Amino acid sequence: MEKKLAILPVFDIMNIDGESEKIPRGNKMKIFKDYDQKQTYLLPPSLDEFVSSEHSARVISDVVNGIDVSSIKDSYAGGGPPAYHPSMMLKVIVYAYSKGIYSSRRIEAELESDTAFMYLSGMQKPDFRTICVFRATHCEAISDIFVEIVRLCATLGMVELGHVSFDGTKLKANASVKQMRDKKGLQKEMRRVKEKIKKLLKRAEKVDETEDAMYGPDNNGSGIPDEIKDKEYRLKKLQEAKKELEKEKLEKVNITDTDARLMKNSKKVIQPAYNGQIGVDAKEQIIVAADITQEATDHHQLKPMLEQTEENLGELLDEVSADAGYSSYDNLEYVEDKKIDAYIPDNKIESLDKKEESDKRYDKSNFNYDEKTNQYTCPEGKSLVPHSKIKKNGRELTVYRGTDCEGCPVRKKCTKAEARTITRDGREPLQEKMRKKLRSKEGKVVYKQRGYTVEPVFGNMKWNKPKLIMMMRGKRKVKGEFVLMCIVHNIGKIISKIQTQPAEVMAVAG
Repeated sequence: MEKKLAILPVFDIMNIDGESEKIPRGNKMKIFKDYDQKQTYLLPPSLDEFVSSEHSARVISDVVNGIDVSSIKDSYAGGGPPAYHPSMMLKVIVYAYSKGIYSSRRIEAELESDTAFMYLSGMQKPDFRTICVFRATHCEAISDIFVEIVRLCATLGMVELGHVSFDGTKLKANASVKQMRDKKGLQKEMRRVKEKIKKLLKRAEKVDETEDAMYGPDNNGSGIPDEIKDKEYRLKKLQEAKKELEKEKLEKVNITDTDARLMKNSKKVIQPAYNGQIGVDAKEQIIVAADITQEATDHHQLKPMLEQTEENLGELLDEVSADAGYSSYDNLEYVEDKKIDAYIPDNKIESLDKKEESDKRYDKSNFNYDEKTNQYTCPEGKSLVPHSKIKKNGRELTVYRGTDCEGCPVRKKCTKAEARTITRDGREPLQEKMRKKLRSKEGKVVYKQRGYTVEPVFGNMKWNKPKLIMMMRGKRKVKGEFVLMCIVHNIGKIISKIQTQPAEVMAVAG
């Protein structure tokens, strides 16, 4: 007997490509989930559903909600349409920076498309100009918020001030090296721009005369032509640059950002830049102090950074480290007076430790000083006695001169002069004491902490994130932007702690 196949009834549906599909009516199993871009909901979705419970945006929101932003709120005078809430703006900008998004236009675009941004903004959409103005206007207030975050980290047990390391890095300014001018160059360009404005104004007058003849003298034009406005703006920037050059007694100044200074970066490239300074606590790499300076070297930054750290946390520091860029007699004297256990090598100790004994035999470090007799003894056993006094950087130095160099068989290895001379600063015992401490077994262990405390922080900020770009111009604004990046770093550490040790954070937070 021939078997017949059962034929199930079918019905047509439209697939996602708009084509008809035959689906057997007896087939109860759905192949695809329902998909309808025009689906309407009885109730709108909650913003709380936009991000998961572990999302970093939630931590940023909670942190900003928990800090005092009154310094920003108080700056609003009121009147006109209501402004965007400072907490919302701060959350959006901090989150953007945490993702390596620094452009205000990019942030505006993310507010249109990214659910985490929508969650933080409450679906509000400030435009790029509003975002840019907010960053530029509240630079000083951002420093206050940084201190709040540092203290929050201390409350969470992430800071202990057992060891704090300091370091500086060159931050390229939002300006081109091609816009550097000396006084002569500024004057030449100012004359050229003035002449250009004069010609443009004459051309505008002729256009006005022609239009008056065609349309009548009461015709309303569109105001000053944009071409003239651009030249007047350029002239204004040149005048500001000239004023800065004369005020600071600089050889050259940058027209685009007059506060930027020429500095050499780690790749030996000279460019307009700022020197970013941070102090980092060794326990969990929290940045406890941050600042911007226009000085290319770090010699004068140790004292202000130490003082800022103590002010931010209300505690005195016991142990600190910094690289050779911070080494100076002034700094050694300062930490000695403050009774701070500091580990700061000078530039010469590293090169001396790398040299063979024969190569450094006649270095000053191998000339022994006797405080009782006030004399030096050279490696060959000959004496150097006080000879004269000289002044250097406002301080008086004693010059010691060899008494028996003329007949010495190794004189040419020791000096090119008739006799070997050595200068001595009255504070040299501080440097000798520091070298001895750094060469000790304990000193090497302590100073080694610097390598995994402060250096990785700059490494993360400059290389692990998308390329670090300073968007602002002028020292005040650049400082605000740099401190904002330090806030982002610290909040990132809080996020990591919550994700890895939630119970510990909740216990400390109460």
